[in-house]
Amino acid sequence: MLLTLNFEWEEAPGRKTLSNPTKLRPASDFTDAPAGQTARQSAFYRNLVRLAEQTQDKTLPIEFLTLDGTAKRMDYGCIKIAERAGFIEPLANSSSGVVETVTVTWNPTI
Repeated sequence: MLLTLNFEWEEAPGRKTLSNPTKLRPASDFTDAPAGQTARQSAFYRNLVRLAEQTQDKTLPIEFLTLDGTAKRMDYGCIKIAERAGFIEPLANSSSGVVETVTVTWNPTI
C-alpha cells in the first residue's frame, strides 16, 4: 500500500519534481549529471525534508499518493542530482532489482 502524503508537494514554477508512476528503474539507470542549485532542485529538497518529517524516517518511498489520492513518483533526474550532491545516500536497488526508496543523509527525528 502506498503512503499518502500529509502535505502539498511543492513544485517549482514550470518545472516538475513529480512524475506519473512508471516501471521503476535499477540504480545503474539513473544517469543525470551533477547540476547547480536550481529552483526545481531546491523544491525537491524541501519536499524530501517534509516527507522525512512525515515518516520520521531516513528512508523514503519514491512512489506515493498525493493529498488528492493521485499516484506519483519522484522525478528520476531530481533523485540522481540529490545523490550526486550528497543530499541522499548512494542509490541502491531493492530485492526487486530496482530503486524503491531513497535515504536522506541526516536524521529527521532530531
